[in-house]
Amino acid sequence: MKYCVTRILATAGLALLMSGPALAKLNSCSDPILLGTTISETGPFSTLADRWRKLTEVFAEEVNKTGGVMVKSCGKKLPLKFVIYDDQSVPATALQLYEKMATVDNVDFFVGPDWSSLGGPVPPIADKHKIPMVMANVATPSVYERGLKYIWGTPFPVVPNWSARYFDMITKVSPQPQSIYFITHDNPVMKGISATWIKKAEAQGLKVLGNETFSPEMKDFTALIAKVRAAKADIVYIASYDNASVPLVQQMRQLRVRAMDVHHTMLTGALFRQVGKDIEGMTGELSWYPGVKGDYSDLVETVMKRSDVTMFDYIWTLGRLTSYLTMVQAIEKAGVVDRERVKEALFKGTFKSPAGDVTFDEKGFPNTGAFTVQMQNGKVNVVWPPEVATGKLIWPSPTWQQ
Repeated sequence: MKYCVTRILATAGLALLMSGPALAKLNSCSDPILLGTTISETGPFSTLADRWRKLTEVFAEEVNKTGGVMVKSCGKKLPLKFVIYDDQSVPATALQLYEKMATVDNVDFFVGPDWSSLGGPVPPIADKHKIPMVMANVATPSVYERGLKYIWGTPFPVVPNWSARYFDMITKVSPQPQSIYFITHDNPVMKGISATWIKKAEAQGLKVLGNETFSPEMKDFTALIAKVRAAKADIVYIASYDNASVPLVQQMRQLRVRAMDVHHTMLTGALFRQVGKDIEGMTGELSWYPGVKGDYSDLVETVMKRSDVTMFDYIWTLGRLTSYLTMVQAIEKAGVVDRERVKEALFKGTFKSPAGDVTFDEKGFPNTGAFTVQMQNGKVNVVWPPEVATGKLIWPSPTWQQ
């Protein structure tokens, strides 16, 4: 059965929400396991998630093809089902919907939501009803630092690990870079990334020649680029969301910036479509990419292919799918469809994903990272770490040497 919210809930519906929690159908060996989630199918975040309803439905179909989720106490597998609503990218709507799923739809567990703006108000609903929640793309550490006991998250990557593989890579290339210049989008996440990796660069012996911050509305980067050119850094590191840096990348090409490498923290299909060949040779991060083999990678590739979702265009998809994979594994570890037992399984647990093991600290915050990719002949290749690479790193980047 499909669920969709296209308008604010009616007064009668709200009255039902406030009438008190329904009894949970836990420990059942006959009913499907019911996961409740919201997806931003409309509103500002919809460009990031508009195909995820189909993705979620296909995930359940693929799991159920094998019989479902193994529940030891039942001695068999149980089918997996989702309750899915459109949160419209609106925090207040998401809050109402998770309350509804707890009290009316009687879901067993929560997966999602995404985005820190929703991840702030929604998690207390999980604690209120004592329903374990594995959020997807909620990366703000403060969300996890409120003493809540029923939340975990699977954002890819988290800021402390964002460019870990890239900075490992540049210690092993030849010629080795000696200097780096940071350009930072004026955004809390991107400023946090630059602050983290400026320290890491200095610790590795790289000379940090500058850190210029630009506003999301900035269109003329001439003065900023003049500083970058004068510095003659070996690496230009751009910490920015894709759309904000489109004119920056275009003008860096026009003004002939030279470097061993230009690194962009979000190398995406949206950036590629807007700047075209200007992205050639750049490196960046992706949480995972088809062709990198790991636990559940075949399942994830199948689900994405059937849903017409590509990682380059929907870069947050692995975080969303890993929230599902983590909850499924937690149920299997618990061996019973029981919220407290699943909570125990999630606490400081280790779970498998195509990108490697996901571990949680005592607050539910994960250790997730990303792979280093490079645009080569108009295509994405994972280039680091070498044991999983889908292509060989081209260093220094020829297109930024000309």
